[in-house]
Amino acid sequence: MSKGARVRQQRVQAPQKRGGRRIKTPQPAGKTGSRRNLYLGVLGAVVVLAAVLVGASVLSSGGSSSSPKTVSISSVGATNELLAGIPQNGIVLGNPNAPVTMQEFADIQCPGCDQYMRSAFPDIVRKYVRPGKVRIEWKGISFLGPDSEKGLRYVNAAGEQNKLWNVAELLYRNQGTENSGWVTNELLRSVGEAVPGLDADKVEANVNSSAVNREMADAANEFSTFGLSSTPGFAIGPTGGTLQVFNPSAYSVDAFAPTFAKYLKQSR
Repeated sequence: MSKGARVRQQRVQAPQKRGGRRIKTPQPAGKTGSRRNLYLGVLGAVVVLAAVLVGASVLSSGGSSSSPKTVSISSVGATNELLAGIPQNGIVLGNPNAPVTMQEFADIQCPGCDQYMRSAFPDIVRKYVRPGKVRIEWKGISFLGPDSEKGLRYVNAAGEQNKLWNVAELLYRNQGTENSGWVTNELLRSVGEAVPGLDADKVEANVNSSAVNREMADAANEFSTFGLSSTPGFAIGPTGGTLQVFNPSAYSVDAFAPTFAKYLKQSR
């Protein structure tokens, strides 16, 4: 078996602390290799941060003199309906004054992130975000390959128009095979044009902006600070307070509910 195959099969859990010792928690039930490893420790964090900064000068995600052709996008109606009317402010989805905050660390190419976005995210939005109980912060990570960074830059650039979550959701709903070149200019253009109120031309012009570079660097730094090593990763806690790494037992709203309930109770 090749080294690459072993890496893709390896499962690494985001560590939690208990009594001063790090422990590993079980992966979500029914999961089949959807998590992906990062380089661990300080070296890994340096590599991720360096990749973000270098990518700003070498990556091109569009913005050419002529607009690319569009392609068919699935789940447009369902995504727009799910997020319609919910406040978005940059990387944040939901009422800024919601008592509970969840940070979501995700790679656009990660199959496990796609599973979470399909299986748990819609119900979390309906039951907790829309009623103003929980706000979610996007923390985009790009470590699986060039498609990861290209997609992430487009997602974060859409956040400058407060449409980040629409774009992220649509990219997951139309996710291709890792590092197959599936994140094309045509796909990104089609996703941008499918989001109501989003100026796709401005998104393409801002994929290498200082704001996008800063958000990517901040997310990579927080990912390392939390000791996370795979995506999707989560941190939950009181808004304005200390967030704790959370490892769901499954990608379902029921797996998140007890932790949300704990912090909602503390906020009363």
